[in-house]
Amino acid sequence: MRLLRPVVLILLAWSPVLRLDAQRPATRTPRPAPAAPAAPAPATTAFLQGVAFDSVRREPMTGAIVQVEGALRFGVADSLGRFLADSIKPGSYRLLIDHPMLDTLGISLVTPTLNFQVDRVTQTYIAVPSAETLVAMFCPAARRSLGPGALVGRVREPDTDAPAVGARVSLVWYDPDIAGLPSSMRPTRRAPRVREAIVGEDGTYRLCGLPEKYEGKLQAQRKDGGATAEVVVTQDDGLLALRSVSVAPLTVASITDSAGRPRTAARGTARVSGRVVTRSGAPVVSARVGLVGSSAATLTRANGEFLLDSVPAGTQALVVRQIGYRPTEVPVELSSRTPARVTVRLGDFVPELSPVEVVSRRDEGLQRVGYLERKRTAATGHFIDSDQIERRQALLFTDLMRTVPGVRVSQSGGQNVLSSTRGATGGGCVTIFVDGAMWQQITPGDLDSFVRPQEVAAIEVYSGPQVPPQFTTLGQTCSAVVVWTKTRVLKRGG
Repeated sequence: MRLLRPVVLILLAWSPVLRLDAQRPATRTPRPAPAAPAAPAPATTAFLQGVAFDSVRREPMTGAIVQVEGALRFGVADSLGRFLADSIKPGSYRLLIDHPMLDTLGISLVTPTLNFQVDRVTQTYIAVPSAETLVAMFCPAARRSLGPGALVGRVREPDTDAPAVGARVSLVWYDPDIAGLPSSMRPTRRAPRVREAIVGEDGTYRLCGLPEKYEGKLQAQRKDGGATAEVVVTQDDGLLALRSVSVAPLTVASITDSAGRPRTAARGTARVSGRVVTRSGAPVVSARVGLVGSSAATLTRANGEFLLDSVPAGTQALVVRQIGYRPTEVPVELSSRTPARVTVRLGDFVPELSPVEVVSRRDEGLQRVGYLERKRTAATGHFIDSDQIERRQALLFTDLMRTVPGVRVSQSGGQNVLSSTRGATGGGCVTIFVDGAMWQQITPGDLDSFVRPQEVAAIEVYSGPQVPPQFTTLGQTCSAVVVWTKTRVLKRGG
């Protein structure tokens, strides 16, 4: 009871209070009068509104960053080129524009000083200078007299993005046929047109004296031998074309081919994977995927997937071959930092061209790759032209080689393989080149599986010490079989 009593007393003492409060009449506390609305704070900042336009490509400069110099404010252009910036301290400022295209051109875009007033919107229109203005800025009058057009771009290191200072950039193209000129008056051989430039300290190059319309091949080469693939550049309209590339140092490694012979090949730390499909999107099985200018090659799996590892970085090109399809070449940007992935869609078989066009373009292409010059000046060597190839009506590529002096066609694992008759037992080594690149066999005799006689434009065959330097095998005196395909020699600018 002693423990419960205090509790009871507390309840009793509290109960009357509760009852008294319930009986007390309610009183109303007067509400305070509503306060008068506060006056808005006076405006202290200004606004920027405008549009950024790319006059060279004739489209909005989407993604351009427009910075108010010294005010720490900026706007980003949307898909229509519109940008907006607020909270700008009143004053006079210039606008600084940042966009990848300006980096490609190697120019800075800065507006004149604009006046920003409190609570006012300053409107402006920003445009990249016209192609005509830029060409006049980049090219001296003497160069413009050779042609009104120009090609500009940036050349960088693929793994660091640093400028590839000192690299040589070259563009090769052929003048188009003169409209209305009878076929009998068209020249069968035309000299290639070449323009070259050296990459400057800012990483840009400028090729001047170009025609308004052309299709050519662009390549960048380093002093140490590193080079990009030949990139197709087409200019159909306008005076200024843009193309940036990346080029890595040359790294050469010793390899052993499928026949156990030592060779050197360009190597790197980049990786590219992807998928080869038909025009309808179906996977292509066992297509050969190779990196142009290197011995790297592989076959696609059942789902069309492929992987090439340890390949050179930079602007490269993949070539895909499969019987029944036209060989397809696609450019790819490779870097050791990030693996690349591409989808290659095969087209149709090589279209038929008119006989006159075939002859004209074939001779141009064979001259471009040096075939005609070697045929004219070589003291030794066996040359097989298109007419001879067509007359033989061969089913397999190796059938074209059965009557060639110094070369033997034999069997290995059910496939035809080439060997030289100059060896001690008539089985000397033969190195095969396709379109200037060493052919790395994945399986012995696989050339028959990927190059058809109908695709071949010309063949060069050399024996032993008479092989030209570009087709020699390191440490050996192998014979060389050099194959030029129609895909390579009939391509404009290629």
